[in-house]
Amino acid sequence: MKRYIILALVLVFIISSFSIGNLVVAKDSKDTYVKIMLKNQSNVKQVKLDSSTGFSIYEIDNNGKVSKKQELTGKSIIVKLEGNGSISLYDNNDKKLMTLKTNQLITSNGNGEKLIKVEDKEYRDYITFAKNGDKLITINYIELEHYLYGVVAREVPASFHIEARKAQAVAARTYAIRNINYNRHKDVGADLCDDTHCQVYGGKAAENDKINEAIDATKGLIITYNGKPIDAVYHSNSGGHTDNAHEIWGGSKTDYLVAVKDDYSINQTGYSWEKTFSAEHIGSKLKAEGHDVGSVIDIQVVSRTEGGRAKQVKIIGSKGEKTITGEQFRKALGYTEIRSTLFTITKNGQNNNKTDVYVIGKDGSSRNANLNDTYVIDKSGKISKIEDNVNVITKDGIINLNDNVTPKNLSFTFQGKGYGHGIGMSQYGANAMAKNGIKYENILKFYYKGVKIEPYEAK
Repeated sequence: MKRYIILALVLVFIISSFSIGNLVVAKDSKDTYVKIMLKNQSNVKQVKLDSSTGFSIYEIDNNGKVSKKQELTGKSIIVKLEGNGSISLYDNNDKKLMTLKTNQLITSNGNGEKLIKVEDKEYRDYITFAKNGDKLITINYIELEHYLYGVVAREVPASFHIEARKAQAVAARTYAIRNINYNRHKDVGADLCDDTHCQVYGGKAAENDKINEAIDATKGLIITYNGKPIDAVYHSNSGGHTDNAHEIWGGSKTDYLVAVKDDYSINQTGYSWEKTFSAEHIGSKLKAEGHDVGSVIDIQVVSRTEGGRAKQVKIIGSKGEKTITGEQFRKALGYTEIRSTLFTITKNGQNNNKTDVYVIGKDGSSRNANLNDTYVIDKSGKISKIEDNVNVITKDGIINLNDNVTPKNLSFTFQGKGYGHGIGMSQYGANAMAKNGIKYENILKFYYKGVKIEPYEAK
């Protein structure tokens, strides 16, 4: 996941509350609120807000109570960062309405559902702002369950079985709570952001009634291991076997993220795939990621994980060879191109030449040599593949082997299983389990070993 280093910010929520990390549980509410940085509406000079019912300004006091302070006329306002660092609200005629305090929130007027449009996207609950240098940061201050409405619908289709949707809801809630505790966006006054760095959050427009049903049915439930929220990672399809997190991502072993034989994912959406790339394409992609081996001659899987994924991949090129992790190789080629590291490789292409080279064994027998896989020993005793300017004497005189060794139209075909990193829950595997009558709690315990499903508690 990407990391963003953002300059300091001035945003202070003065809240007397109970909390899990940065999760806010106001004293007058049983709901938990989170602060989501809206990246597409951040690091700008101004932001437009719209509401069909007008706007209300709310304020959080020292006791954690949220109360309405005033109403603003008009259905549109412009939020601007002033030269002196203050954040001001203007109407459509560029008339200044007020200066927004750091503990103030903006929402829609009325007693119904709180909805507010930020530029072209609608969000629930409240919007507030902070500053990052000379730019605005836009933050959706939203109840956790409402936030999940805009997350889970982006992760699984509404056509999934209800128990699979419940499993995804609990996993997404757990993932959010755990990552809030890491303070990923504390420097901009937010708990999480709305893209893949945290979880993709689409606001009100992303919601679906069937998904919301599953979230409501599991409200407050998370996955724990030894009493703490787990790293509830998930992927689309395991290809028939999930994997050990430490073998894919490095680090120490995570007891609940271990390899699991997963027959439920077999023949489900995303189970198998095949891609062919030219050697030139692979070489350019690798070079862009800092793995320059020149013209690619061969690609080999050096070692595999317990689940069968490529753990280390060796690339042999005209400039030498380099071994990288399977995940590094997948990143270089593209996550949607190499859909998982559970793959095999077939080398395609042959040299278009009329020169036959034979080797003679100690018994005097001879055989034709495949120049594409021929090695030579130089005067220093170094063994290397034939490359660059290597010449041999034939009955027709001296020829350069480089023109004869490099295959024309060299390409590599990857035949793979699964889609995603292969760690934790397989979403399509979970759906197959649900269709087989397995409840969401047992789905989660199948993919995350030794865990419990329980309500989170503010501490």
